[in-house]
Amino acid sequence: MDIFQMLKKDHHTAKDVLKKLETTGPRAAKSREKLFSQLKEDLEAHSHGEEAVFYPALRENAEMVDLINEATEEHAEVENLLEDLEELGPESEEWNSKLSELKKSILHHVKEEEGNIFKKAKEILAKEEIQRLGREFQEAKKQATAG
Repeated sequence: MDIFQMLKKDHHTAKDVLKKLETTGPRAAKSREKLFSQLKEDLEAHSHGEEAVFYPALRENAEMVDLINEATEEHAEVENLLEDLEELGPESEEWNSKLSELKKSILHHVKEEEGNIFKKAKEILAKEEIQRLGREFQEAKKQATAG
């Protein structure tokens, strides 16, 4: 799979887990914990892969610097929201509103990335590089979850 297919697949997975989380109530604490744990691990590995492999390949292009900086800031925002959710716990009354913030942040990031960043990246990167970045991204994600 090339880098764009892999990123889209991760985005789709995150959206699916968010949907499942939204359908759970405070009394489904075990389900929430399991789904949240999966989402957190997936997002952390995804962000690590992007920041270690995809973004550096694009940052060399002057047009991409602002977009990549914004995407990196969005990753930090998502990380902070994940930490907040973890601290609150799935039984907290505030959990759902924090989850809504997280979803909004993720959906915004996905829209920006799959729109603006992908469009420009496809113009910049050669086909071989797109394939190589996909392999390197997958490896970076494995390293993130192994550590």
